Amino acid sequence: FARSLAQVAAVYERAAQQIGDRRLADAHETLEQVRDLIAGLRRRNDVVVFSDHMNAYHAEMEHMLQQAQQVTGSSRDLMLLMGRVGTLEYLARRLRSEASAALLRDPEFPPLLDTVEASVAALRTAVLSQDAAAVRAAIDKLKGPYSRMFLRFG
Repeated sequence: FARSLAQVAAVYERAAQQIGDRRLADAHETLEQVRDLIAGLRRRNDVVVFSDHMNAYHAEMEHMLQQAQQVTGSSRDLMLLMGRVGTLEYLARRLRSEASAALLRDPEFPPLLDTVEASVAALRTAVLSQDAAAVRAAIDKLKGPYSRMFLRFG
């Protein structure tokens, strides 16, 4: 436990320096390490929280965002991408199935989750259309709904 907290403190210190240097994108990436450290601590103690499911979705979404500009529209690219779309769909469904009863009753939660699921459905439709520009546009629209949901429930 103490080692994990010391690692978190070191990450915060590094991020503070990056913020001071106005390297905000670097600080964002650095701060994401805290999420992984805390998740690891919970995992070692057999504790699973909704945030862990949000983090799993986020990780796959990040892979998708990184691949966006490499989408050429070739059949091979689109087939490989569809596999990742399936993973993202599964993780989005897990956000719903793993949400607590309290989250599901929260009036803000269902609409935010609906927009996350809709963004993934739009990506599936774009991939099936075999239009590289539409695929890139749909990938670019994944982050907004997730970010809004994460700010409130992540």
